[in-house]
Amino acid sequence: MVRAYRFKWYPTKDGEIVSRHTLIRISHPTGKTETDAKNAMELFVKSCGSLKKNTIIKIQELDENGEQIGEDITPSDAENAIIPSGR
Repeated sequence: MVRAYRFKWYPTKDGEIVSRHTLIRISHPTGKTETDAKNAMELFVKSCGSLKKNTIIKIQELDENGEQIGEDITPSDAENAIIPSGR
């Protein structure tokens, strides 16, 4: 089983904001959504750069067909521990 997450983000720079999408796949998921999403977040940082250089708009969990599962994960969620609020 593979768990996939789509990150919608943009580089933190002066000027125009151009959003980007990055797909992160977890090949050995734990089965716990919070843990797998946190692992995907770590992979995003390793591949795209630190959160000081990039701003994440939202994260979507995807099924095998690329369809969204559940609600978007956004940085503004108070209960969200996946995306750190302090950079």
